[in-house]
Amino acid sequence: MFLKEFNKGEAIAFMNLVKLFSEVDKDVAREEKRLIKDYLKELDLKENEITDLSYDELMKILKVMTERQRKIVYFELVGLALVDGKYGDDEVDFLDKVAIDLDINRSKKIAFANYFYNFKEIHDFSVLETENLELESLKREAETLL
Repeated sequence: MFLKEFNKGEAIAFMNLVKLFSEVDKDVAREEKRLIKDYLKELDLKENEITDLSYDELMKILKVMTERQRKIVYFELVGLALVDGKYGDDEVDFLDKVAIDLDINRSKKIAFANYFYNFKEIHDFSVLETENLELESLKREAETLL
């Protein structure tokens, strides 16, 4: 939703983080694959442009982003974690590590998770189906979190 705020290097680092995160639970669900394709499209990247970076390498890039951009990274990861309806311990641990490394405080972590839980509960559908809704109101709500 807000990924256009990243430059190409930041976008590549973000996609590396997404790749690492999606593999944490050893099961990349169909919904996660679809969302990853949506990320690539929004970032205007091709899969072959994503050079492999280690966690430490990508964090060096992400840590120097603006506070807002770091929040966007975390916000999108939470959405990815919840898109398949499963939220395992490995994903929680990975998100906690990212939050610490990107200096995302506990209240923001809770607010982001609540946004996606409430969004899904209110609309009773996958986060991926948002194209059919009034996206501007959803984007404004998410914007208040960032």
